[in-house]
Amino acid sequence: MEPGVEVVIVHHRTPGPLRDTLARLAAHAAAAPVTVVDTAMDAAVVADLASAHPHLTWHAAPNHSYAHAVNTGLKSTTAPLVVVMNADVLIGPDTIADLCAACDDPRVALAGPVARTPAGRVQDQGLPYRLHHARLRWRTRWAAGRRPPASVPVPWLSGCLLLVRRAAIDRIGGMDARLRFYNEDLEWGLRARAAGWRCALVATDVIHLGGAATPSDGRFLVEGLRGGYTLTRRHAGPLVRWAHRWLVAGAAALAALLARDPQRRSAWRDAARRFARGDLDDAPFGDTLSDGLSPPRRGPAGR
Repeated sequence: MEPGVEVVIVHHRTPGPLRDTLARLAAHAAAAPVTVVDTAMDAAVVADLASAHPHLTWHAAPNHSYAHAVNTGLKSTTAPLVVVMNADVLIGPDTIADLCAACDDPRVALAGPVARTPAGRVQDQGLPYRLHHARLRWRTRWAAGRRPPASVPVPWLSGCLLLVRRAAIDRIGGMDARLRFYNEDLEWGLRARAAGWRCALVATDVIHLGGAATPSDGRFLVEGLRGGYTLTRRHAGPLVRWAHRWLVAGAAALAALLARDPQRRSAWRDAARRFARGDLDDAPFGDTLSDGLSPPRRGPAGR
């Protein structure tokens, strides 16, 4: 375990996965202080897991967004390197040390592992990221057996687990909490690169259970589309912005016509209206992500 590293875990009503996550950290990073930022604090859960890690503290935070919870955790830490992670990610024996080694390059602001499903498959993050994983596999074969493990520069990294360099975050800021759900990790990586830093995908594995506390509420569909357009608006030219907006407006209108589930139909209609009107500055949530959710659905601080 590398010195000078702290861990921030974002948790929302998934004590079972959190217990397993803390057990892995206790086994492989026992010296690292761990802060759980809990967006639905439950005293019984806190008491039950109080001894799960040698250096464990808790912070309560509103269930505003994953980004807000991450930023809350970063403010509570002082180490030069900080791991920020979901409560449903299981590290391996060398995960944190491997990510720290990637940060020996002073240009690296964010380092992330290869996230795998419980079945062992690489988690699918879309076509461009399949190419990044292929590059990393080739680099790993070329450097077989060498330590530290291979890494490749990428535009952004999955927010399920990131090693963050404090010096970089002091310059570029934390995650953008205006992105209430989805896209905040992508935006963070793009902003770091625009400021001259690097994002490194490292050949070290974690298991990501994925979506353990994400509800099916249609507003999350709308927010994902809105957040994606927000990135285009910030990083692309006017023609691309125009094409993105109207392609989504048309596709959402068609999806609303074809949707059989009333909740999904309503979400697609809302998205179509927003994109047609250009009403894309505000997220479709209230003060918290849990506002308006019907029990027993669980709020989505985990992803």
